[in-house]
Amino acid sequence: MKKQLLKFLFTMLAIAMLAGSFAGCTQSISTTATTTTVATSPTTKPVTSTPSTIAPVSTTYTQTATTRTIIDMYGTQITVPAIVNRVISTGPVETQLIYMLAPEKLVGLSSAWNGSPSYIPDIYSKIPVIGNASNGSFNFEAAIATKPDIVLEGKTKNLATDRDKFGTIPVVGVNAGDDLLTMYEPEIRYVADLLGVPERGDALIAYYKQAMDYVSTTVANIPDSEKIRVYYAEGNDGLQTDATGSWHTNLLSFCGGINAANVTVSNTSQAVQVSMEQIYSWDTAASINMIIIGRTSQASTYHAILNSVSWQQLSCVRAGNVIVRPDNPTSWFDGPPGYGQILGMYWMIHTLYSAQTANIHLSDKVKEFYSKFLHYDLTDTQVAALLSNPS
Repeated sequence: MKKQLLKFLFTMLAIAMLAGSFAGCTQSISTTATTTTVATSPTTKPVTSTPSTIAPVSTTYTQTATTRTIIDMYGTQITVPAIVNRVISTGPVETQLIYMLAPEKLVGLSSAWNGSPSYIPDIYSKIPVIGNASNGSFNFEAAIATKPDIVLEGKTKNLATDRDKFGTIPVVGVNAGDDLLTMYEPEIRYVADLLGVPERGDALIAYYKQAMDYVSTTVANIPDSEKIRVYYAEGNDGLQTDATGSWHTNLLSFCGGINAANVTVSNTSQAVQVSMEQIYSWDTAASINMIIIGRTSQASTYHAILNSVSWQQLSCVRAGNVIVRPDNPTSWFDGPPGYGQILGMYWMIHTLYSAQTANIHLSDKVKEFYSKFLHYDLTDTQVAALLSNPS
């Protein structure tokens, strides 16, 4: 009888232990499933404030872990992949920014890289060109063929058309600011967070702020009477230019240069045709100290101006004060204006006011920017080539 009782007790104890073990397993599976469902991306940041015209990346997610809901910079709610691996832009400004922040995620270019050879790592030299919506060359079929996770659009007027043509591919509205120079920080931070590389955005913003502070401090100490007057020459003969206030001359103005061209234009990206007689009159009114060449076949225009009897009437040309803006792999000045201007601030202020900027080593600033943000380590020879006029 005792043996039967002991056997019964051992049996009941075993059943109890098995039941407890099963319950524990059930609880563990349920907890794991819940954790997977509510996981949030580690690359987004909580929003602490919302500027009036620029909306931050939202940290609100949909019910699945593969997508998230964001608010773009124009206030539109959009569902995008939780992790973005492939991205394009319809324009050159944001294309530059994507390359600087996350080149491994850029799958389409607005235009081919400048330079022969271009100062671009081999791994990024074969990215296909899909075109630029600003000049009408954007190819939607080529863009869709790159299989982007998202598309960045910097112009509000294009958003409706883009969203229609891209279909289920999310189009995110972004904003580089009205002057394409002094308002870059919000877009840098927004796109960096969106692409999951906030630390790269922080590094670019730090370089950008340091450059702006240096330029602002330097310009504040230059009397108006000592500021350099510049004619910005465009077109193969140099007889096109841009007005003060244009996207294409804002770097010159910010760095304390005076735009010698007395022209006006309603379109901030439109060049103006001028004549040699107009240029002579501007030089007579107040001497033109320097000519900067851009938005053209620069070497051809440079030699055309130096060898022209008409241009030789200007004392700055006779003195050799004709400068070609650096543009390999993308311009530091304009054509297009964009994030290359961040480095361009150091180049422009040093070009205009070399004596007042003797405390900076321009070549070191160039190497730092290319290494950190253009992902290319320049040699001393390449830096010299960037900073030199055509031979």
